[in-house]
Amino acid sequence: MKSIKRKGFTVVELIIVLLVAGILAAVAGAAISRAMKGIQLSSATDKLASDLRYAQTLAQNTGTWYGASFEVDPLNQYTIYTTTGTSDMVVENPAKLGSFFIINLYNDYGVKIISAEIASGKKVVFNPLGTPYNDKTGAALTNEGVVTLARDSATRTVRITPNTGRIYIQ
Repeated sequence: MKSIKRKGFTVVELIIVLLVAGILAAVAGAAISRAMKGIQLSSATDKLASDLRYAQTLAQNTGTWYGASFEVDPLNQYTIYTTTGTSDMVVENPAKLGSFFIINLYNDYGVKIISAEIASGKKVVFNPLGTPYNDKTGAALTNEGVVTLARDSATRTVRITPNTGRIYIQ
């Protein structure tokens, strides 16, 4: 009697392949999710540092005072504004013409502002030389201003150095 060779896979082999593929997909999905959260935190931190530099540059180029005020969690937003010392006026966002420069990091990146420690408040203002102050009527910063952002358990900080106004990410 002649034996018949069958071509194809058995059901058991197909089930094993599907199980292995499912496990690999789950592991890859978790890794991609973690990476995306890290990228969102980095992007939000870069955006904040860039916007602070923008306010500082506006102050230097226009000869007027510009600053940023922070509202920590649950609002998680900051505002770029110009000030006379007695009144603040939110500036227009150059990336979204016709809208105010108010950035909500939680809505845009899923990131929280967990603290803003700038002198005794949650504002930093740059004079026409780019020097950071806690407000226009106050004194120049004597300690670094620190704004801390978080996504889940990961954190990053934006620091503003006194005197020079250097803005950097840590």
